[in-house]
Amino acid sequence: MSIFENIHLAFTSLRANKLRSLLTMLGIIIGIGSVIAITTVGDSLSGSITKEMDGFGARNVTLTVTQKDDPFANGTAFDLSSDDFNAILDNFEYKEPSSDDFITDEMLNEYSQKFKDQLETVAVSNDLGSISATNGRYKAGGSLIGCNPGKAAIDKLQMLSGRFITDKDNQDLRAIAVVSDLFVQQYFGGKLTAEQALGQSFETDLSGTPLKFYIAGVYQYKEADGSVPTSKKQDTNVYIPIASGNQLLQKSNGYQTVTLQSKSDVDNQVFMDRTRSFFNSFYARNPNFTVSVSSMEDMMKSVTKMTQSVQLGISAIAGISLLVGGIGVMNIMMVSVTERTREIGIRMALGAKSRVILFQFIVEAMIICMIGGLIGVGLGVGLGSLGATLMHYPAKPSMVSALVAVLFSMGIGVFFGYYPAKRAARLDPIEALRYE
Repeated sequence: MSIFENIHLAFTSLRANKLRSLLTMLGIIIGIGSVIAITTVGDSLSGSITKEMDGFGARNVTLTVTQKDDPFANGTAFDLSSDDFNAILDNFEYKEPSSDDFITDEMLNEYSQKFKDQLETVAVSNDLGSISATNGRYKAGGSLIGCNPGKAAIDKLQMLSGRFITDKDNQDLRAIAVVSDLFVQQYFGGKLTAEQALGQSFETDLSGTPLKFYIAGVYQYKEADGSVPTSKKQDTNVYIPIASGNQLLQKSNGYQTVTLQSKSDVDNQVFMDRTRSFFNSFYARNPNFTVSVSSMEDMMKSVTKMTQSVQLGISAIAGISLLVGGIGVMNIMMVSVTERTREIGIRMALGAKSRVILFQFIVEAMIICMIGGLIGVGLGVGLGSLGATLMHYPAKPSMVSALVAVLFSMGIGVFFGYYPAKRAARLDPIEALRYE
């Protein structure tokens, strides 16, 4: 008997017992559907987070002055038991770094010269605090950021008019600012364009210190996801020369945090290792502080790994229903063998060999599980896409997962259908013909 005849017999049997067949498939449908839905939501979530982080700069490397014995900075705290963790936490004493511990311009200049073939840009910045500027009945708010020219590339600013901060601005301690188009709209009440705002001044204060800046450039403000904001009442970054900000607010020179960006053709991990080695040489004699090096790429890998672990755990739980479904298939196939004992006896009396009977019932079990798997895939993709949409993530059904799921369901058919099929193949033709 050919494979096509066996498939035809399998579908004939399914049509004869529609409700029973559907109930048999139910465990397979629920199991496959659950796994596909979880995979779809997980892939959508992971993809969106990765894309968002990539928007911040996957090649960005962050240098941070950290305490040498800080268990959170060096990662040792996450590998300890709760008792050891609490013991370290009780004995840990936080120390505030002083200006002598900060990364200096001399270090950065030497670093830039040594790694100029691998380095795209260096950005330094200080978050100086929140400001509010009033112009009659109009008001604009923002975060005052002292920075150098490299900050524009790190923040991926798109200039609409004017220019960004330059090295000359820092050298001359100029009182200029680069503001967003949203700031211009708020402060001038929509009466000036980005081009017309250049050269205009605004006054504000920070911690009681009066400040006055002249607008040298206007950039386009975008939300974190890259979209243009719909709300006009939003605080945005106001960039000023970092040297001017330090002088106005009497802050010490040096940086606790520095952001680097490697060139696109550079291995980021090698770049990080070399950067870590370079800066650690300056802190070898510092008893309390060192420089930690991290990247958005590392965070992306950690998030992806965590998401995959959650997916795997939940999928394993959902896989229990596949086991239940497989047992259901075996149970129904046993019933089917019993009901069709006389049919099996007739076929064997007419010359059908045991392996033909075995193959017939295995194919039937595979067909049941394959149909259940296909329905489960459709259901899982639908529910997963709906879940991803409700969480405002783009749905990303995995075709590979769907194919694996269908093949896996057919494998369940072979595994759980073998025993009933073997039992049918071992029937004595004489006894089978006598069966009522």
